[in-house]
Amino acid sequence: MTTLSKKIIVEKLEFSPELFCLESEWDALLERSSRPSIFSSFDFFYTSCIHASSGDQVFILLFRDASTSVLLAIFPMCVHRIKVHGIELLQLSHATTPWETDVDKPYPIIRKNHEGICWERLRAYFHKEYTAWDVITYDETFAESHLCQNLDHLFPFPSYWTRAKPGPESPIVKLDGKWEDFWMGHRKLRKKSRRLEKVLGDNLRYEVNCDPGDVEYCLNSYIAIELISWKAGEYVAQEEKQKFYRELFPKFSAKGRLYFGILYDKDKPISVEVAYVFKDQVYFAHGTYDPDYAGLSAGTVNSSRLLEFFNGQGYLEGDFLAGYAGYNNPWASRIEKQRIL
Repeated sequence: MTTLSKKIIVEKLEFSPELFCLESEWDALLERSSRPSIFSSFDFFYTSCIHASSGDQVFILLFRDASTSVLLAIFPMCVHRIKVHGIELLQLSHATTPWETDVDKPYPIIRKNHEGICWERLRAYFHKEYTAWDVITYDETFAESHLCQNLDHLFPFPSYWTRAKPGPESPIVKLDGKWEDFWMGHRKLRKKSRRLEKVLGDNLRYEVNCDPGDVEYCLNSYIAIELISWKAGEYVAQEEKQKFYRELFPKFSAKGRLYFGILYDKDKPISVEVAYVFKDQVYFAHGTYDPDYAGLSAGTVNSSRLLEFFNGQGYLEGDFLAGYAGYNNPWASRIEKQRIL
């Protein structure tokens, strides 16, 4: 038995309802992890996997300290078949895949200060204990991650052939400064907001809704607008994804992790923004607007008002997520780069 195997015990669990017994331990580790994210929460993981492709075989690797049984890491994984140049391969990837459920920057849950030993143990596990695979991929992993920074060391040539290429970027907006400073720094945004206010006058109304009892109304409002927008039901309103969000949103809302920003023309919703919150982070997950109000920049004004709502409320940053429209880049205090491995 190797030194790493003696230090860390790996338990492989198949995806099943029995995983619910891990929920509290899972989220407790996430709070203490190197990369806490709403997209790694048990609710998001479990709901994603229920609605993932039926061809994916999902399993979870639990890493525990061999002497204390303390949970050190959770690696959610899935295996599915792909074809490359006509050759069928078995591909391992993070279990909540972006193309299925809009997870952003997927990354395992690893206790702080344990990344090095846990990634080494993962390599050892897939090198000797679980070898029924051909390719391992991590999509949209943040460039500063331990995996990206140590890829060649973890998987050295010639035993492994690694490839990393640039992925999408995420605009990150500061939320712990003075709103007035941000507002005065963006003249075009102020101009768009004034134009909308002038045209709609007293009919303009804005609300931020986080009431669990209103989730269905807010989600239905979002879907109704998306179905007439340029997105045309390809995102939240897409039939299969609707099932996912109708299950996920009540879970998030019950834990105070879901907000809707709704812009009204009198009683008519004309733009809906969806945001998740976790610890000191806000995730601007989805946005849509009525095309009849495109000339009034309804979507942009909604985004700015939701930013204002969260500003100064104890949150550190707002993440507009990987691949979001570039027009938000001027608002960013930094741009987080992703890598596709």
